[in-house]
Amino acid sequence: MESNLESNLESNLESNLESNLESNLESSLESNLESNHDYNLESNL
Repeated sequence: MESNLESNLESNLESNLESNLESNLESSLESNLESNHDYNLESNL
């Protein structure tokens, strides 16, 4: 039987992973959008 500690650790790990993935995706997307925007502005000059 899984102890509470193991169960909590597993749950926290999953939650943190999910949260980190979401956060990383969001910041990558924002960064890429900004880069693309800057690039497009420059290439239109």
